[in-house]
This record gives sequence, structure tokens and C-alpha cells, in this order.
Amino acid sequence: MTVLDQWMRMYSRPQLTLVRSAVVGRWGFSLDPGATVAFHLVKKGSGWLRRPGVPAIRLEQGDLVVIANGEAHDVTDRKDGLAEPVAEFARRSFELSGREPDAVIFCGTLRADTARRQTGVFAIPPFIHLSGAEIADDPGIAGLVALLSAELECTFEGNETLIESLTAGLMIYVLRRAAEQAGHSPGWLVAMNDPQLARVFQAIHATPAEPWTVEEMASSAGLSRATFSRRFAERVGEPPLSYLTAWRMTLAGRRLLQGKQPLSRIAAEVGYSSEAAFSRAFKRHHGVAPAAYRNVGVGV
Repeated sequence: MTVLDQWMRMYSRPQLTLVRSAVVGRWGFSLDPGATVAFHLVKKGSGWLRRPGVPAIRLEQGDLVVIANGEAHDVTDRKDGLAEPVAEFARRSFELSGREPDAVIFCGTLRADTARRQTGVFAIPPFIHLSGAEIADDPGIAGLVALLSAELECTFEGNETLIESLTAGLMIYVLRRAAEQAGHSPGWLVAMNDPQLARVFQAIHATPAEPWTVEEMASSAGLSRATFSRRFAERVGEPPLSYLTAWRMTLAGRRLLQGKQPLSRIAAEVGYSSEAAFSRAFKRHHGVAPAAYRNVGVGV
């Protein structure tokens, strides 16, 4: 399983919401802040994306935007247009009366299953904007958008499962493109473009229970300890062992929310032979003890 696959596993089917709206006349919808990744595709027509503290962005036909930091935002037909809550917008039926819609908008949200969705171990760029031309030039994204569009317009058996899979695939393709465009901003997407660091990421994500040291990570990368530590910190934005701990605690949080596994087993799965040491590390990282995290569903 790749690191991108694991990013998608932070999101589960019951937490995916995706709607298609064909609209006429004036329209607009708003999303409140929350623990979600939101994405919007302008299938037909045009509109505006408004986010706090930054100029509004014109969205042309075919454009796709991803807002990954959970911030509030509006998508409207006009730069100064009114916006209603997205749930009301999705429920409202626009009377087409045989007319072609002025706009067709896909709006989706993914809710992470742990509080680490957007910090450290799985942080992604807070805002991604792909133009219709960029999508048309990428066969993978263009193909998935076409398939997703078709599925959202039909009601065949198995439709929801296929939509889930297509959405997951689309997000992975978009993240790949974001990684190519990431430039020098630190983060795991940038590091994954470095073949030597990518080997380390794959190894520690696949085997978090291993007693990893910086020396062993450097050896896996084929670099000296000093060169590896410097390059990792520059590319990722934090030291290797800090990232390793973040990944282990992310995985532990997910395990806690998924069932009733004994704490000792979860601790062992993420590299801790002592349940007490694991509990201390978990509380230091998440701010609550493992039992409290499980009981109240932190991050859900």
C-alpha cells in the first residue's frame, strides 16, 4: 500500500458526501468550517470561489478546486452573489422546465477519521486549483471526471460503491498533480518526489512496529545519517523521528476508533512494547489519553 493509498484510508465511505446540482438563475452555496476536505467541479457554466482573507477566484467550466484545510468558503454564480448552506442548496430543486441548466456543479466533502487529517503526517496543500485545460491535458483526471459525471447522473445498482471508488481515484490523481506542482514547500508530497526519501516513507508506513532509528532510515535511503536528516527535515518540515511518531500516533488513533482491540495490541502494532509508554506518547501527541480518545471519538 502506497502512502497516497494510506492518505485515502483516512477517509471512509460513510463520511463521503457528493452531490450534483443542475442550476438556473441565481445560485450559491456555503460550507461551514469543519474537519473536511471539500472539492468542487464546475461541469458546466462558471462561478466564483470565495475564501476568508483572500481575493475571490473565478471558476470556469471544467475547473476543479480542493479546499483541504476545512476552512469556510462559498461558491456562487456572481462575485458578490448570495450563498445558502450547502445542505439546503443540495435539497432545493431547480425547476428547469425543459431548459438547459445555466450551471452544473459537483460538490463533495471527505471527513477524516482522525484529528491528524491535515497536520504533520498527512498534511496536503490547503488549496488546489486545476483549470479545465489542465484536467483535459491529464488523461487520468479527465477520465475519472467523465466516469464520475456519468455515475452521478444514473441510479444503477452498485452506484454508490463505484462513486466512492472513483472519488478516491480522483483525489489520488489530484494529489499526484499537486506533488508535481508543490515546488519547495515542505511536506510529504514534496518528499515523495525524492526517490531516496520515498523509499523511507514506504518502509516506515508499511512497518510502523519496527524499532526504527535515524541510522536505519538513512541506510534505507542510501544516505549518510547527516545528509538524510538534513534532507528529510528540509523536504518534510520536521525531523525523521518526529514524523515517525506522528505516523504511529495517527495509525493508533485510527485503530482506537475502528474497534475494541486491546490497548496492548495497538501499542505493539505501532512500535511500543510498553502500554504505559504508548499511553504517554499518545496523550502527548493527541492531547487526550487513548481510552478517552476511543470513548468520545476524537477526530470523527
